[in-house]
Amino acid sequence: MVFWSLSGFIIGTVLGSLAKAVADRSLIKKSFWGRSSCPKCQHRLAWYDLLPILTYIFLKGECRYCHKKIGIQYLLVEVVTGILVAYLFIQSFENLRFSLPAGRLQSILNFQSSIFLFKLVLRTFFVTVLVSLFLTDIKKMLIPDRIVKPAIFIGVASLLAITIYKVGYLYYYLSQSVIGRKLLPPHSEYFYRHAFLTAQPFMGSILVGLAIGGFFWGLIIITRGKGMGGGDVKLGAFIGIMLGFPNALLALMLSFLIGAVFSLGLIVTGKKHFGQVIPFGPFLVLGSLIALFWGNEILNWYLHLGY
Repeated sequence: MVFWSLSGFIIGTVLGSLAKAVADRSLIKKSFWGRSSCPKCQHRLAWYDLLPILTYIFLKGECRYCHKKIGIQYLLVEVVTGILVAYLFIQSFENLRFSLPAGRLQSILNFQSSIFLFKLVLRTFFVTVLVSLFLTDIKKMLIPDRIVKPAIFIGVASLLAITIYKVGYLYYYLSQSVIGRKLLPPHSEYFYRHAFLTAQPFMGSILVGLAIGGFFWGLIIITRGKGMGGGDVKLGAFIGIMLGFPNALLALMLSFLIGAVFSLGLIVTGKKHFGQVIPFGPFLVLGSLIALFWGNEILNWYLHLGY
C-alpha cells in the first residue's frame, strides 16, 4: 500500500501543478496550451523549473531568473492535491483487494481490473477539476466555462464508455458458453434485462446532474441572481454526473451545511454581514470531496441511526 500511496502523491502533485496553471490561465483568458512562464518576469520556464514541490524547495520559493518570490499557494496546491490523490489511491486499491476474492476466472479478473482502472482515472480527473474550480471561485468568484463545460463532457463520455464496455463484456461472456448463448436474444430477454440494469447507474447520474443543475437554476430565478450563479449550475450538474445517486445529494447537503456554518462564523466574527455574497463553489467542492471519500460510510451511519 505504501507504493500506491506514494504513486498517488506524486501523480497528485503533478496534477495539482496542472490544476493551478489551468485555474490561473482561465482567469486571465490565456490559452491552456504553451509553456508556463514566471508570473513576475514572464520568463519561459524549463522542464526542471516545473518539478512539483521540489523546484519550490530547491529555489526557496523564488524564480530562478528574476529571483522574485513566488506565492506559497503553488506549493500548497501541489501538496494538498498530492494528499487527496494519494488517499484516493489508498482507498481505491484497498476496496479492490476486498472485491476480488481468490478463484475468479482470469477473464473476469481482467474485466474488473479494467473497470477499476478506468474509474480510478475518472475519479482522479474529478478531484483535479474540483481543485481547479476551487481556486478560481475562491480567487475571483468565478467558475469558468472553459473548465467546467469540457469537464461535464468528459465525465458524461467516460461514464457512457464504461457502461458500453460493461454491456459489451456481458454479451461476450454469455456468448462463450452453450448455456450463455441460450440467454442471448432472440432466445431470451435475459441480456436485455441485465443490460438495462447495467445502464441504470449511468442514467441515474445524468438525471441527478440535471436535477442538481435545475435546482440551482431555480434558486437563481427565485433569488433573482443573488443566491447562485450560472457557474454553480454547471458545477452542480458536473458533481451530480460524477458522484451519481445518492452521493451527489449527500454532497449537496454537506455543501449547504458547511457553507452555513462558515458563513455564520464570518458574521459572528464581524468579517461579513448579512447580504454580502460568498462564493458557494468552494463549499460544493468540499462537500463533494467528503462524499467521494466517505459518502458510503456517512450514508450507512445515517441509515442505521434508528437501530
